Amino acid sequence: MRKAVFVSSFMACFMAASGIRAANEAITVPVVLADYYAWAYTEAFEDHADIYAWSAAGVDALGWTLFFAANDYDAGLFFVNADGIAKTLYPVVTLLGASDPGVRQRAWIAVGTHATTLLTLEILGRPALNVQTTLGPNRDGCGLTIAYKF
Repeated sequence: MRKAVFVSSFMACFMAASGIRAANEAITVPVVLADYYAWAYTEAFEDHADIYAWSAAGVDALGWTLFFAANDYDAGLFFVNADGIAKTLYPVVTLLGASDPGVRQRAWIAVGTHATTLLTLEILGRPALNVQTTLGPNRDGCGLTIAYKF
């Protein structure tokens, strides 16, 4: 076990220092969606953590609404990322406080899927999101485009 932790830590430090560029979005985007959306919400609703689950869904909805509808990219990504942190911390807190074996099992699965997702993103690269505001005819910022690199 110690060897695996050491190797994982070494790989994470190496990958962080190597300046990996975004790539492999065909793999990384579905992994993130499956982990942080499908499994995270399944776990929360299965655990009957309704207040947390609906709050997380509301923060996600607010973040993506601000991002796409209100064109407030900084605020939108702030809320989406804050909810991502909550989805990462929830299973850890659940492991510390749950006595129900089903809840603990789902929490261990979530910790494993989050670790796998983070390692996948470090190894393959994070999904690229480019917000370009200089594509207008006069290069005046009026030609806003959002491009996901796939």
